[in-house]
Amino acid sequence: MAEARRKLVMVLGMHRSGTSLCANFLTELGVDMAEAAGPSPANARGHWERSRINDLHDELFALHGMRWTDASHILGLPEGWQHGPGVERIGGALVEYLAPILQGAACAGFKDPRTARLMPMWDVVLDRLHAEPRFIFCVRDPAQVARSLEARDRTGLAEAEYRWLIYNAHGVHGIGARPVCVVAYNDWFAEPLRTAERLAAWVRPERAIGRAELQGIVSAVVDPGLRHDPPERLAATSAARSLCDMIVAGASADTLSPALLAVAAQFLGFEQTIRPLLRETVTLRASVVDQNRVIRDLQGAIGALRAERRGQ
Repeated sequence: MAEARRKLVMVLGMHRSGTSLCANFLTELGVDMAEAAGPSPANARGHWERSRINDLHDELFALHGMRWTDASHILGLPEGWQHGPGVERIGGALVEYLAPILQGAACAGFKDPRTARLMPMWDVVLDRLHAEPRFIFCVRDPAQVARSLEARDRTGLAEAEYRWLIYNAHGVHGIGARPVCVVAYNDWFAEPLRTAERLAAWVRPERAIGRAELQGIVSAVVDPGLRHDPPERLAATSAARSLCDMIVAGASADTLSPALLAVAAQFLGFEQTIRPLLRETVTLRASVVDQNRVIRDLQGAIGALRAERRGQ
């Protein structure tokens, strides 16, 4: 008899799209989602992430000179990156880390928004773990995400929307035709109990959870103050808006539509097409930053020399 595949809950979605809120809810539901989830300056309610997975993702992006904290993060990974040097080692470390967690928990998972961009590696990891992914795809209006990133990270609105587009296109493409539960950010506030019931049925179908218990979890987790934007739409580019509409339109289904998969593939083809241009732009921006730093240092040195001369 074939060995039963363990389920691994994987929360995907762009940053600032409710992935932490979702992971918090899942933890309250009894899913092992994180070792530590304390508050931070970037998220007062906690990120609900696994630091080991985050660190390994950092290593993978660093292999290609990319970091979330700078402009290089808008770059797409090169074609065939999953076969590149270092990726097998990082994948092996993920397997080594997650194997005992899956063996010791009735239901376990994790969230790091960057996973959406790394699914080719994660598919290999899942096979080696003999695990079946239980995808939860969090999506939020692109203009709301851009506004949030501008306020938190001082990211330009255009760059933030481009990040939203690429993250969500990769998430759609990475999930493919496999089962998924799509959770729209605004649903946590417009219909929180129904959203909680959908997630509970998706992740823990074997466990009967009453509405009163779910309502208690929702009350503890969903803070109405997290809804910083008006419910009406904000301005967004047509490409991001179209992709968002297609994802949300299929939220009631348990698979993504072929039309949505085709659109996501087109966006990813575009990402590879403009990658050389973006690489030049990022290099130029880094050069300007370095030049400005040198100028500031020189100005400081000149000021110090002038002060010294005045004191003589």
